[in-house]
Amino acid sequence: MESRVKNGDVVLLVGTKRGLFLLHSGDRRSWTVDQPLLSGRIFNAVLDQRQGQRIFAADNGDFFGSYLRYSDDWGQTWLEPEQGIKFAEDSGKSLTNIWLVQPGRASQPDTVYAGVDPASLWVSTDGGTTWDIEPGLERHPTRERWQPGAGGLCLHSIVPDYSNSDRMWIGISAVGCMRTEDGGKTWEFANKNTRAGFLPDPYPEYGQCIHRLLQHPSNPDHLYQQNHCGIYRTENAGRDWLDIQRDLPSEFGFPIAVDPGKPETIFVIVEDGMGRANFGDQFVVYRSEDAGETWAQMTNGLPRGNQVKLGVLRHGMCTDGLDECGVYVGTNTGQLFASPDRGNSWDLIADYMPAIYSVNAAVIGSA
Repeated sequence: MESRVKNGDVVLLVGTKRGLFLLHSGDRRSWTVDQPLLSGRIFNAVLDQRQGQRIFAADNGDFFGSYLRYSDDWGQTWLEPEQGIKFAEDSGKSLTNIWLVQPGRASQPDTVYAGVDPASLWVSTDGGTTWDIEPGLERHPTRERWQPGAGGLCLHSIVPDYSNSDRMWIGISAVGCMRTEDGGKTWEFANKNTRAGFLPDPYPEYGQCIHRLLQHPSNPDHLYQQNHCGIYRTENAGRDWLDIQRDLPSEFGFPIAVDPGKPETIFVIVEDGMGRANFGDQFVVYRSEDAGETWAQMTNGLPRGNQVKLGVLRHGMCTDGLDECGVYVGTNTGQLFASPDRGNSWDLIADYMPAIYSVNAAVIGSA
């Protein structure tokens, strides 16, 4: 399979309820779906090209526990860390799920991060061979008062600031956004002006149910988030947030994605908060080309009908890094859609898949 993936191809790693799938394409119109690379519940998988081509996968088994695995040969063989993600016996905690594997900065090619439930941040400085818990977050003085969201107390978003090696943001459900500016020694909440409408005080210091967090790729103080209660942009590194929901039909949704080449262009999917699916009979991806000031519906090629009730989970949408960026959406009913033209048109590139937990895109040869 390695020889079939060529330089310049777009590769999609699709984590599902029953395994990890790899798709690849040279033109983003015709796609090859390879045999599953792993079985099991794959919450997240990512291709790290900083030093070769290493796939990391968060494998969460129903009966055998949660493991981080990695492969350097396109999934033909898999290795487990020599020292994996495991809480100390005297901590009183046990690993529920590994939610996210996040490669670190380009300037630190051996550093990889992972976010888990119960909410903790793990770091490897040797390419994934050994892992240690980040102690500053673990000792946060409010930790004992943190409450889980519906999916658990999960640390699902990790944003290492590409412009400052001491700064990082994380997203925890249902705690909110947190920021460190001293390399993880201390952490502060970064939730000002984001709502928690399900709480008596809708604007608490923490307790927001953030769903996904991303950094602007060329302005490091600008970030975007999709929240249980709205969509937000910050222009000052999270010191306060601006509500950019505007005329979208719901404040509830899970995924958000940004066009790397035109980073004022963002994509969201909002849902009926009760039904966890699209409104009405049309599945819609919304696009803003002005950082959330206005929104347009992107529906050309997406399904419509009384039977259409599709949901997308927090890691179920992503973009690639090509000039006219591709956008990729996987649903919790097993459909995988791709747009090669920034959402203007869509194709169904895979169907009858297990429920899709995550979609990550990479352009081969582009670190």
